[in-house]
Amino acid sequence: MWLKAYENTTDFEAKYLHPENLGEGGFGSVYAGIRKTDNLPQKIFLKKQKGHSNNAAISKPAEVPVEDGTMKDSKSKAIPATETPSNKQRSGDNITDTNTGEPTKVSVEHVKETENKKEDVAEQLPAPESTGTTVTEGGCDLSQSSSGPSTSKQEKRSTTIYFKTSRAEFEAKYLQLEKLGEGGFGSVYAGIRKTDNLPVAIKHIAKRYVTCQPVVLHGKIYNIPMEVLLMLRAAGGPRSVGKSSAVTLVDWYDLNQETLLVMERPAPSVDLLTYMLNNNGPMDENTVKNIMKQLVDAAIVMHSKGVFHRDIKSENILIETGSDVPRVRIIDFGCGCTVKNEPYRGFSGTSAYAPPEYFTRGAYEAAPTTVWQLGALLYELLDGYNQFITSEFLHKNITFNTGLSQDCQDLLNMCLALNPKERATLEQMQQHPWFS
Repeated sequence: MWLKAYENTTDFEAKYLHPENLGEGGFGSVYAGIRKTDNLPQKIFLKKQKGHSNNAAISKPAEVPVEDGTMKDSKSKAIPATETPSNKQRSGDNITDTNTGEPTKVSVEHVKETENKKEDVAEQLPAPESTGTTVTEGGCDLSQSSSGPSTSKQEKRSTTIYFKTSRAEFEAKYLQLEKLGEGGFGSVYAGIRKTDNLPVAIKHIAKRYVTCQPVVLHGKIYNIPMEVLLMLRAAGGPRSVGKSSAVTLVDWYDLNQETLLVMERPAPSVDLLTYMLNNNGPMDENTVKNIMKQLVDAAIVMHSKGVFHRDIKSENILIETGSDVPRVRIIDFGCGCTVKNEPYRGFSGTSAYAPPEYFTRGAYEAAPTTVWQLGALLYELLDGYNQFITSEFLHKNITFNTGLSQDCQDLLNMCLALNPKERATLEQMQQHPWFS
């Protein structure tokens, strides 16, 4: 998450030190640094503008969210969208843009509580029995989207995940290590599960930033974080570690001041932005093709499960580097919502990658938005020097690399069509000749 963008390097250098170069590439350079006022460690991205000169300094402590529940407001407030085009917003649809409905009854199992502990609950979220079957939670449609692939087989599955209310239990089960990133909505730490040394990422989110959906558990209404529901839909429960493109939610804790999400942490891996920087310029088409094919396939699966990520960009994609063929993993569902068949109004995500129809009509739909964001990412991977910004594209300030193959240019044009009705569908992307 971009914490702050500086156009004036004097203001930036007065506030931060950046002594260690961590990496360099076509987009710019990444430095380890500290904030002078309190020695807070930072990741600092010096971005190259269109003249390839470093005239903007951007502080970027990775992509994710909240310190131990008691963050100061100055650290935790979201940055207004007017400050920089790459800011992430969480607004509108996560809270207000849902259909009216009653909380859904879901089956649960109980865990015996120890003395002075709240009762733990294991939530079972049934998957849709077939295409068109609606499972709702708080009026939010969690069924397969109507644009997803149809199936003739009836399928009954459920995902069980325990949510707990004891910090002591969390500390007994997991060892929290170094901070991986910090943003307006929280902080993420590396960690391990003590029983088997499974690498995990531990996301701390202050309660005031957690968007919830009500569900009925044994006659009682509980508020379940939307991010939890989306991750369960996209990747399944704790037994699904490593099996899907979306990272798996291993555990979550509902504490007094904050919510903790414990997720698998693929290792070794780097985020796609770092992967691009390490490439020192544009990637070759074959490498990009492999990454994009996995992303398109993952997007189709997520949409078929009713999950609209809404913030697909390089910082929210991990590349597993432990094999010859890089494997894509998708992270940070904090701006996501469920797929529905009507337009969304408020935008939640990174404004630089919002679709043009949001700026021109104030409304957008799930599938065309995902295609737009995939097209923007494809542009960045193949360009290697400039960030894609929708507002600049609308003013025709972005041009394609003319050295690309004809099929690749055709796919870019299909994904970045200004009219969403003329834009490629996810299935058309998947079947495009460029991927053959």
